[in-house]
Amino acid sequence: MELPSFYRTFAKNILRQSAIHLLLVQKHFTSSKFCSLALIAAVCSASYPALATGIYSHLQLKQDATNFLASEYQQAPHERIDISVGNLDNRLRLSQCPAPVEFTAQDQTGLGGNISVKAQCSAENTNWSVHIPAQVMIHREIPVALSDIARGESITAAHLTTSLVNVSNIRQGFAGDSDAVIGREAKRNIGKGEPFRNAVLDAPTAVKRGEVVKLESLAGSIKVSSNGTAMGDGRLGQKIRVRNDSSDRIVTGIVRGQGLVQIL
Repeated sequence: MELPSFYRTFAKNILRQSAIHLLLVQKHFTSSKFCSLALIAAVCSASYPALATGIYSHLQLKQDATNFLASEYQQAPHERIDISVGNLDNRLRLSQCPAPVEFTAQDQTGLGGNISVKAQCSAENTNWSVHIPAQVMIHREIPVALSDIARGESITAAHLTTSLVNVSNIRQGFAGDSDAVIGREAKRNIGKGEPFRNAVLDAPTAVKRGEVVKLESLAGSIKVSSNGTAMGDGRLGQKIRVRNDSSDRIVTGIVRGQGLVQIL
């Protein structure tokens, strides 16, 4: 039985709308599934970047650099070491290194301070290097002035005590033990509690102007001795002029000890 044209048109419209609805449902389901998978991947990448992308995290790099510095500046008795590793640019991305990362401390003095640590990966398929700012503070027990010391004063054991000093902040060389200080002379005033920098210590005066000294000269394996008169003050290792009392000649020699000059 054939339906009237009106009913045939109505039935076609119903079937067409049903088909469109089914297609929309299917599309929505597929899109939702895709979005869910994308969301899971994004969360995983944010929470576990090293696993998702193979990135060497800044936090791990800083920890590895700290461990390296702790090993590089091994703490000795009567010493304290403070290590602080700086931050890297957040935009920097380093791949995980298949081989152990090589660390090198850029420290010319060996006394720490504000330094740089070079981290380098030299694997076959991964090659990068980066410089990490760091600060190493070495506190060492060294001699310091027990009281004020005047310029020109000869330093004795009574002038000394020891204290834990941040030697990384001393820009000049310094005396690390009492033997390097006792017997020396102060080039300038030294304040109480101040470490003994090499620049403020002078060799002791071993010869005084007008003092009679012993002159020694070497002729092959033969040593010849005579007396002379110093024409100026002289410290150990310093050149001075001396009048030979026997010949009345002026000679030049090096102060080798208390009242002893070796003729050049």
